[in-house]
Amino acid sequence: MLSGRDLDPPDLIALLTLSVPSSKLAKAGAGLIHNGHFQTIKMLIEHGTLEQKEKYLKKLLTGEYLAATAITEPTAGSSFSNMKTTIKKKGDVYVLNGVKTLINDAAEADIMNVFTKRQEGISVFLVEKNTPELNILRKMDPIGMRSSPIYEFELKDCVVSANQLIGKVGEGLKTFFSAFNFSRLGNASAALGIARSAFEKTVAYLKQRTVGTRTAAEIQGLRWQLAEISTQLQAAQLLRNRAAFMEDQKQDINLVSSQTKLFCVEIAQRAVGDCIQATGRYGCLRDNLFDLYLRDVKVLGTAGGSLEVMKNNIARHLFR
Repeated sequence: MLSGRDLDPPDLIALLTLSVPSSKLAKAGAGLIHNGHFQTIKMLIEHGTLEQKEKYLKKLLTGEYLAATAITEPTAGSSFSNMKTTIKKKGDVYVLNGVKTLINDAAEADIMNVFTKRQEGISVFLVEKNTPELNILRKMDPIGMRSSPIYEFELKDCVVSANQLIGKVGEGLKTFFSAFNFSRLGNASAALGIARSAFEKTVAYLKQRTVGTRTAAEIQGLRWQLAEISTQLQAAQLLRNRAAFMEDQKQDINLVSSQTKLFCVEIAQRAVGDCIQATGRYGCLRDNLFDLYLRDVKVLGTAGGSLEVMKNNIARHLFR
């Protein structure tokens, strides 16, 4: 049984954000962040019942359980209006039907939060591993974040109890935004970690690479290029830190989380490309990890809401 102290949201959020920083994990592979895991924890902290917290939170926080988020469908991504996964209430249970695709860790996860739709709106249900009506259709082959495999699966007359509903029927968008605004800061942190690692490798290489009678670090064009990257990374980190502070203060971060993800990922994509160019053939060798950074940061620009979705969200705030 968890104590009241164990269930206090600020303590749990602090544990999430301080235990294993996303920026450090991303240096070894952005897929290691497992965003769906942290999204599920955030949903349970803010919208879960006491029973759900007692059943899942401690196992999720200790790593005994892995969690995943299932939203995307073959014909629906960021547009919830096109979602086709349905729920029907039958007595004390709900019956889920639909296909989800591009879902990270769907086969490995012990628990998945699955987004569904009916007339009242979006609802979120927890579906446990080995549920008979959950069928993995195929494992997919992404270019990046490969340490978090992606799958397509089907729910066919999948029966879940009412106790597995997160929040209330039709109020799933509240659950979505509370988790995804938070996890966008994880995306941004991962992008910063990737860019920082590429930057540090590049600086170290240019210091020891000789070109004629001088090192590459003495070439003005390269020095300016690295100076720009350094400045951009500092600005991106400050924006991420501001958004994280606002989250800690329980402020609305819908706008700033979108700005943070957009800016950090764009800076990281630019920085990795510039670092590869600055290091020449060295940066093109796979054992130097630049290709991992390149592929992972490209996927980060689409995962959890594309950069275009971030721009749309920012524009809505500007012109609403």
